This record gives sequence, C-alpha cells and structure tokens, in this order.
Amino acid sequence: MTAEWFEALPEQCPPTDAAQCKGYYYRIANGNPATTEDFFSQRKLQPDKVFKGFGIDECIARAISLFSTKEEAERRLKLPKFKNASIVIVKLEPKDGMIKKTFGIAHYSWWRTKDFNVSQAKTV
Repeated sequence: MTAEWFEALPEQCPPTDAAQCKGYYYRIANGNPATTEDFFSQRKLQPDKVFKGFGIDECIARAISLFSTKEEAERRLKLPKFKNASIVIVKLEPKDGMIKKTFGIAHYSWWRTKDFNVSQAKTV
C-alpha cells in the first residue's frame, strides 16, 4: 500500500504483518466531539519520551491504540489518566491506513493516513 502517513514513520513501518484497515474500532478520546488530537500517536504527543516494554519499538510508538470491543476501551477508562475521557467509535477503511493486533485480547495498533476523516468519529 502506498500511503501518505499522518506522521513520519521509521523504516519497515508499518510492519509487514499489518493489514489494511477495515471495520469498526473504539478509541479513547479527550475531546467530545473527538478532534484530530485524539488521534495522535504517543510519539507525537511525547516526542522526547523513551518508551519501554515488551514489544514496544519506534514503530509501535508511532501507532494509535484502538480496541475491537467497547468493553476493553471501557476498562481503560478506569485508569487515572483517562478520568475525563470518553469513547468514540470509528469505521476504518483501507484508505485510512494499516492495522495490527497487538498487546492483549482486543488492542490494535493503527498507522493512520492523512485520508482519515476525524469528523466521522462518534461518541458512544
């Protein structure tokens, strides 16, 4: 897939085992309605942070976390950093980027293209 990524990605990113986007996913958002800032990667939000943990590399740091179930997103709302957050649902299509199942039963990493339309995100 030749894509214009929303942010600069390192070599070999997205990984070769990532798939084209297709389907509905949930995202934790601070805005209501969601804004483009609600769809920034951790690297974009924290450019100088050193990310640590099993399976976390620069490619993952530049992905956006999504969940395949509302219940898994709701579990994250219990964390202090998401105290005032909400959950939005998005319908992703191939033009929106690449996605890969990562970290846990319903967590996905999404590499967003510039084609993704933030205004279609709906609070649930």
